[in-house]
Amino acid sequence: MTSKATSAPGSGGRPVRSGRAAARLQAAGTALTAVLAAVGCGSGANHPGTLAEFTAGGVKAVVEVSRSGGHEVRITATLRPRQAGFHLYSLSLPDGGVDGLGIPTRLSVAAPLVATGPVTSDDAAHGLRVPALDVTLPVYPDGPVTLRLPARVTGSPTTARLSLSYGACSASRGCLMPVRDHALTVRLPV
Repeated sequence: MTSKATSAPGSGGRPVRSGRAAARLQAAGTALTAVLAAVGCGSGANHPGTLAEFTAGGVKAVVEVSRSGGHEVRITATLRPRQAGFHLYSLSLPDGGVDGLGIPTRLSVAAPLVATGPVTSDDAAHGLRVPALDVTLPVYPDGPVTLRLPARVTGSPTTARLSLSYGACSASRGCLMPVRDHALTVRLPV
Protein backbone atom coordinates (compact mmCIF):
# COMPACT_ATOMS: atom_id res chain seq x y z
CA MET A 1 0.00 0.00 0.00
CA THR A 2 1.38 3.43 -0.87
CA SER A 3 0.39 6.71 0.65
CA LYS A 4 -0.64 9.61 -1.45
CA ALA A 5 -0.55 13.32 -0.70
CA THR A 6 -3.85 14.99 -1.42
CA SER A 7 -5.28 18.39 -0.76
CA ALA A 8 -8.07 18.38 1.82
CA PRO A 9 -10.85 20.96 2.05
CA GLY A 10 -9.82 23.81 4.37
CA SER A 11 -6.10 22.95 4.12
CA GLY A 12 -5.30 25.92 1.93
CA GLY A 13 -4.07 23.62 -0.82
CA ARG A 14 -1.40 22.06 1.40
CA PRO A 15 -0.94 18.32 0.89
CA VAL A 16 -2.50 16.10 3.51
CA ARG A 17 -0.72 12.76 3.96
CA SER A 18 -2.35 9.57 5.06
CA GLY A 19 -1.25 6.10 6.06
CA ARG A 20 2.40 5.22 6.69
CA ALA A 21 3.77 8.51 5.37
CA ALA A 22 1.73 10.44 7.94
CA ALA A 23 2.90 8.10 10.72
CA ARG A 24 6.54 8.53 9.64
CA LEU A 25 6.17 12.31 9.50
CA GLN A 26 4.56 12.37 12.93
CA ALA A 27 7.34 10.16 14.36
CA ALA A 28 10.00 12.36 12.74
CA GLY A 29 8.32 15.47 14.12
CA THR A 30 8.17 13.96 17.60
CA ALA A 31 11.86 13.00 17.41
CA LEU A 32 12.82 16.46 16.16
CA THR A 33 10.81 18.10 18.93
CA ALA A 34 12.64 15.95 21.51
CA VAL A 35 16.04 16.88 20.06
CA LEU A 36 15.17 20.57 19.94
CA ALA A 37 13.91 20.46 23.52
CA ALA A 38 17.12 18.72 24.62
CA VAL A 39 19.26 21.48 23.15
CA GLY A 40 16.89 24.24 24.20
CA CYS A 41 15.34 25.25 20.88
CA GLY A 42 11.72 25.62 19.96
CA SER A 43 8.82 26.79 22.08
CA GLY A 44 11.00 29.61 23.39
CA ALA A 45 12.84 27.16 25.65
CA ASN A 46 16.26 28.08 27.00
CA HIS A 47 19.22 25.77 26.66
CA PRO A 48 19.18 23.82 29.92
CA GLY A 49 21.93 25.06 32.16
CA THR A 50 23.19 27.97 30.09
CA LEU A 51 20.59 30.69 30.53
CA ALA A 52 19.02 32.42 33.48
CA GLU A 53 16.90 35.53 33.46
CA PHE A 54 15.02 37.75 35.86
CA THR A 55 13.50 41.22 35.97
CA ALA A 56 14.12 43.52 38.93
CA GLY A 57 14.62 47.23 39.43
CA GLY A 58 13.08 48.02 36.05
CA VAL A 59 15.74 45.98 34.23
CA LYS A 60 15.52 42.62 32.50
CA ALA A 61 18.72 40.62 33.04
CA VAL A 62 19.60 37.69 30.79
CA VAL A 63 22.68 35.70 31.84
CA GLU A 64 24.33 33.08 29.65
CA VAL A 65 27.13 30.73 30.66
CA SER A 66 28.95 29.00 27.82
CA ARG A 67 31.96 26.70 27.67
CA SER A 68 34.99 28.17 25.96
CA GLY A 69 37.10 25.03 26.29
CA GLY A 70 37.96 22.58 29.06
CA HIS A 71 37.14 24.13 32.41
CA GLU A 72 36.94 27.66 30.97
CA VAL A 73 33.54 29.38 30.72
CA ARG A 74 32.30 32.75 29.50
CA ILE A 75 29.59 34.54 31.40
CA THR A 76 27.57 37.11 29.47
CA ALA A 77 24.97 39.25 31.21
CA THR A 78 22.76 41.62 29.22
CA LEU A 79 21.00 44.23 31.34
CA ARG A 80 18.14 45.92 29.49
CA PRO A 81 16.18 48.76 31.13
CA ARG A 82 12.51 48.16 30.44
CA GLN A 83 11.75 51.85 29.89
CA ALA A 84 13.27 54.06 27.21
CA GLY A 85 15.55 56.83 28.45
CA PHE A 86 17.09 54.81 31.32
CA HIS A 87 20.79 54.07 31.75
CA LEU A 88 22.89 51.94 34.11
CA TYR A 89 25.84 53.09 36.17
CA SER A 90 29.28 52.05 34.94
CA LEU A 91 31.52 49.25 36.14
CA SER A 92 34.02 52.03 36.95
CA LEU A 93 31.74 53.59 39.58
CA PRO A 94 33.40 52.99 42.98
CA ASP A 95 31.71 50.52 45.34
CA GLY A 96 30.26 53.29 47.50
CA GLY A 97 29.32 55.45 44.52
CA VAL A 98 30.53 59.03 44.13
CA ASP A 99 29.81 60.89 47.35
CA GLY A 100 27.42 58.02 48.13
CA LEU A 101 25.52 58.48 44.85
CA GLY A 102 24.96 55.74 42.30
CA ILE A 103 24.78 51.95 42.33
CA PRO A 104 27.82 50.40 40.64
CA THR A 105 27.13 47.71 38.06
CA ARG A 106 28.72 44.46 39.26
CA LEU A 107 28.85 40.84 38.07
CA SER A 108 30.58 38.30 40.29
CA VAL A 109 30.89 34.55 40.69
CA ALA A 110 31.25 32.22 43.65
CA ALA A 111 32.82 28.77 44.03
CA PRO A 112 32.90 26.52 42.04
CA LEU A 113 33.59 29.37 39.58
CA VAL A 114 36.70 31.52 39.76
CA ALA A 115 36.98 34.69 37.69
CA THR A 116 40.01 34.58 35.38
CA GLY A 117 39.82 38.19 34.25
CA PRO A 118 37.95 41.43 34.86
CA VAL A 119 34.34 42.13 33.99
CA THR A 120 34.13 44.13 30.76
CA SER A 121 31.23 45.84 29.02
CA ASP A 122 30.33 46.38 25.37
CA ASP A 123 29.82 50.12 25.85
CA ALA A 124 32.11 52.92 26.97
CA ALA A 125 30.94 54.88 29.96
CA HIS A 126 30.60 58.64 29.91
CA GLY A 127 30.29 61.21 32.65
CA LEU A 128 26.78 62.36 33.50
CA ARG A 129 26.91 65.75 35.20
CA VAL A 130 24.26 66.33 37.88
CA PRO A 131 24.51 70.11 38.47
CA ALA A 132 22.05 70.16 41.38
CA LEU A 133 24.33 67.77 43.29
CA ASP A 134 27.61 69.12 41.88
CA VAL A 135 28.73 65.64 40.87
CA THR A 136 29.62 63.73 37.70
CA LEU A 137 28.70 60.04 37.64
CA PRO A 138 30.08 57.42 35.18
CA VAL A 139 27.13 55.89 33.32
CA TYR A 140 26.51 53.86 30.18
CA PRO A 141 24.43 55.25 27.31
CA ASP A 142 20.67 54.80 27.68
CA GLY A 143 19.55 51.27 26.84
CA PRO A 144 21.01 47.79 27.23
CA VAL A 145 24.52 46.97 28.40
CA THR A 146 26.25 43.61 27.98
CA LEU A 147 28.81 42.49 30.53
CA ARG A 148 31.34 39.69 30.02
CA LEU A 149 33.34 37.75 32.56
CA PRO A 150 35.78 34.90 31.86
CA ALA A 151 35.86 32.22 34.55
CA ARG A 152 37.12 28.73 35.32
CA VAL A 153 35.13 25.86 36.80
CA THR A 154 36.78 24.06 39.71
CA GLY A 155 35.81 20.45 40.34
CA SER A 156 32.89 18.79 38.55
CA PRO A 157 29.83 20.81 39.59
CA THR A 158 26.61 20.97 37.63
CA THR A 159 25.51 24.40 38.91
CA ALA A 160 27.11 27.67 39.90
CA ARG A 161 26.05 30.87 41.64
CA LEU A 162 26.38 34.34 40.18
CA SER A 163 25.56 37.75 41.57
CA LEU A 164 24.46 40.98 39.86
CA SER A 165 24.15 44.53 41.17
CA TYR A 166 22.98 47.57 39.22
CA GLY A 167 20.86 50.69 39.30
CA ALA A 168 18.80 52.15 36.45
CA CYS A 169 18.26 55.90 36.25
CA SER A 170 16.90 58.48 33.85
CA ALA A 171 18.25 62.01 33.60
CA SER A 172 14.67 63.33 33.53
CA ARG A 173 12.66 60.77 35.56
CA GLY A 174 14.93 59.83 38.45
CA CYS A 175 16.11 56.40 39.54
CA LEU A 176 14.40 53.06 39.97
CA MET A 177 14.81 50.70 42.92
CA PRO A 178 18.44 49.49 42.90
CA VAL A 179 19.31 45.81 42.73
CA ARG A 180 22.10 44.73 45.06
CA ASP A 181 23.76 41.32 44.98
CA HIS A 182 20.90 39.56 43.20
CA ALA A 183 21.96 35.90 43.44
CA LEU A 184 21.04 33.39 40.78
CA THR A 185 21.95 29.76 40.23
CA VAL A 186 22.72 28.53 36.73
CA ARG A 187 23.34 25.07 35.39
CA LEU A 188 26.79 24.76 33.90
CA PRO A 189 26.94 23.66 30.26
CA VAL A 190 28.48 20.27 29.59
